[in-house]
Amino acid sequence: MCKLAVLITSYNRSELFKKTLKSWLDREEVDTLIIKADSSKREEYEGYKETLEEIKGKSVVYEVSDKRSGPTTAKNRVLEMALQNDCKFMIYADDDHYIPKESDVKGSLKILLNGSIGVVGGKVINLGKRAVDPDFFLNLPIADPLSKALGYIFLDVKHGPRFAEFVPAFFMIKGKAVKDVRYDEFYDSTNGFREESDFQQGVKKAGYKLVFNPYFYVYHIPIEEGGDRGVSLSRRIFGKSRANTYFSFKWYSRPRAIWYVLVSSIILILYSPNNALEVMRGIKDGIKEYRLRLTRQGKFQ
Repeated sequence: MCKLAVLITSYNRSELFKKTLKSWLDREEVDTLIIKADSSKREEYEGYKETLEEIKGKSVVYEVSDKRSGPTTAKNRVLEMALQNDCKFMIYADDDHYIPKESDVKGSLKILLNGSIGVVGGKVINLGKRAVDPDFFLNLPIADPLSKALGYIFLDVKHGPRFAEFVPAFFMIKGKAVKDVRYDEFYDSTNGFREESDFQQGVKKAGYKLVFNPYFYVYHIPIEEGGDRGVSLSRRIFGKSRANTYFSFKWYSRPRAIWYVLVSSIILILYSPNNALEVMRGIKDGIKEYRLRLTRQGKFQ
C-alpha cells in the first residue's frame, strides 16, 4: 500500500532533478515516488530515464516524455497516478526542492490524520536571491485576516502550526481530500500565479481545512536553468493581475470579487507604478477568460 508518495514534475532539468531526488530517497517516511518528467532535448530525456531506472528501495511510478505537457497538466497527471495507486498521503514538491533531514515530515503526517484537515503546507527557503518579483510574505499573524479581507494573498511562513487561509506551493495532502480536485490549466498562461491557491481553494470547498507547519520545509536550489526563465516584470505584473482577477470571479460572489480585484490592483500598482497599464490589461483579460470558461463549462466546481 502506498502510504506517503512524493509527487514531482520536472522539465529539462535532469541533472538538478537527480541531485534533489536523493534527499527524498533518504526519507524513511516516503515509500513511493511519482514522477512526470518532460524534455525537449534527447540528453535530458536519457538523463531522466537513467536516474529513474537506478532507484532502489522505494516504489517508483513515472512517465518520461520528449514533449512538454504544461505545468498544470503534469501536476494533474502525477496526482492521478497517485490516486490510481491508492496513495493515502502525498507531498507536492518541485524538482528544485531539497528536503533536509530536520524537516518535520512525521509531524505533518500526524496533523493530516485529523479528519477535517486536507492540506499541511510547508516553508520554501530560498538559498539564492530571486532576481525578479519577490513573493508577498508578510510573516505576521495578521497575514491570514488580511488575505481574507483584501483578497490579495499574503503568507505568514513564520508562525505555526496553525490553521491558514492559504499555504506556500510546497505542501502535503490527504488523498481522499483531493479525489475531485485538480489544477486549472488556465494558470499555465499566468506563469503559475494563483495556481496553487486555486488548488487549495478547491480543497477548502470540498470541506477540508488547511494548516501551515513552519517546521516542515524544503530548500529551493537556486539554479536558473531549464524550466521557464526570462519573463519580464511587466509581463509578470500582467499575469498576476489577470490570474488574480480570474481567481476572484471563479471562487467568490460578484460583489466580493469586485472588491478583491480593486484592492489587489491597488497593491500591484503601488508595487510597480510603471506597470499600471499592465494591471488594467490583466483585469480586462481575466474577466474575459472567466466569462469564456463559465460559458463553456456552465459553472465551476
